[in-house]
Amino acid sequence: MIKTVIIDDEPMNIKLIGGMLRDYCPGIEVTGTCDNLADAIELVHTLKPSLLLLDIEFPSGTIFPVLEKLAFTNFHIIFITAHNTYATEAFRQNAVDYILKPVTKESLVNAIKRVEERIHKEVTTDISKLVEELKAGLPHSRKIPLPSAEGILFIQDTDIIRCEANGRYTILYLTNKKKLTVTKTLKEMEALLQPGHFFRVHHSHIINLDMIKKYHRGQGGTVELTDGSQAEVSVSRKDELLNMLLNKPGHPLHQSV
Repeated sequence: MIKTVIIDDEPMNIKLIGGMLRDYCPGIEVTGTCDNLADAIELVHTLKPSLLLLDIEFPSGTIFPVLEKLAFTNFHIIFITAHNTYATEAFRQNAVDYILKPVTKESLVNAIKRVEERIHKEVTTDISKLVEELKAGLPHSRKIPLPSAEGILFIQDTDIIRCEANGRYTILYLTNKKKLTVTKTLKEMEALLQPGHFFRVHHSHIINLDMIKKYHRGQGGTVELTDGSQAEVSVSRKDELLNMLLNKPGHPLHQSV
């Protein structure tokens, strides 16, 4: 049996994948699951699986920093992602598979078969090399299409300071001091923006982490952004936000929160 750990930010997705593995992949044993990056490292070190099924993007960032910190790396990987934006050539070069969400029975079964073949042939994966190649291929700035009353606008995501919910719409506050109302909910905007660069601090607010000027302490606290505006931080997101800022190299709050 191949001991397997599933790490995905959606509990329902973990349940779905676990069920398909149980029903269609008899050689797989799911020994653990996790839906956040904070617990991922300890889980892998404790269980020492032979296979990881990993979501790439989480609200607090990508899975890559977790992989870089792992002392135990004797495992195979199947990445799970909602965005076909990663370096598929890097996957092929490093004997790694990926599955696009929503995960189907066929895509999962085929990926598992390839992993079983690699295990049988004793093919190994250089985790540090894989992470280096994938991070090098990540876009740090990209244009995103946003529907508005005037049509579809293409906005550079680095020009967004924060997003504020307004019913079925979202108000974008931009670096040029303009505001833009788009016909997308805040949840839909969250799916468009890059994890690790943007973070939903409250049910009504998404902020650009690189635009934070100061964090003000409080029950949840507030963040002050470069345009002078402030966004409330919910109590449930406070610890995750502070952990991200304290461990984000190069961020102005890295040494001061």
